[in-house]
Amino acid sequence: MIKSRGYFITSAAVLMTLPVLGLCSQQNPQPKSPVPSMTSDDVIVSRPSRPVEAPPPGEPKSGEKSQAKENDKPSAGEVSWRESIKAARKESESAQRRAEEAELRITDLRNQLGAPGQGAGDRNQTMSDLATAGDSLKQQKAEAREAAEALNKLLEEGRQKGYKEEEGPSSVSKNGEPNEDYYRSKFAELTKGLDDAERRVQLYQNKVNELNQSITGNSRSGDNFFIGQLQEQRNEAQHSLEQAVEASQKAQADIAALKEQARASGVPPGVFR
Repeated sequence: MIKSRGYFITSAAVLMTLPVLGLCSQQNPQPKSPVPSMTSDDVIVSRPSRPVEAPPPGEPKSGEKSQAKENDKPSAGEVSWRESIKAARKESESAQRRAEEAELRITDLRNQLGAPGQGAGDRNQTMSDLATAGDSLKQQKAEAREAAEALNKLLEEGRQKGYKEEEGPSSVSKNGEPNEDYYRSKFAELTKGLDDAERRVQLYQNKVNELNQSITGNSRSGDNFFIGQLQEQRNEAQHSLEQAVEASQKAQADIAALKEQARASGVPPGVFR
């Protein structure tokens, strides 16, 4: 009986300690396995390609861009930008051509001053023409700079908005036949590039010649600093001349390659007239 009583007391003590152990286990939970830390690679993978931002004024919203992409058609803003960039590029090229032609005109007038058979009246008229041409050159150069700045501003705007300039016609039409419009437009583009390059070859050759004459004329002055400046300008003009020659040669090669491509495709040669 005493033994049974002792067993009862021991069992009761064990039962009384169970809630205490449970409470202790809640207060001191077992350590869990370590949580893996996020690496920089994980962050990069989960990061969106571009931050979500409100589009700048005038830029199509993301939904509009997606819709335009699905329809494979540019947005109204991009269409307007394409028209503006086309006009700005045309004006910039025209202004640059006018400035270069004005500079060539001045060189021709200077050469006339030293031509034989010139009387006093002829030289006076040439000097007057030179003064007028000089004023015109300043204006043409200013207009060329302004046109170039306007073009660059539009190009930067298009870059920020993800716009692209309109692509030209494809070399093959939808029915698989050679597209004559492609060859016409490409020939006109290459011919214009050749004309620009040849004009610049003449322009920079004139500059090299004039600077060489100035260097020779000042060689006995003893002003080495001034002669050094002239030589630096001559080297820059020579470099530009070499670039213009390369551009001219490349344009000629591209025109020949285009004509050969057209011939192999069965395009009539009259396209290039």
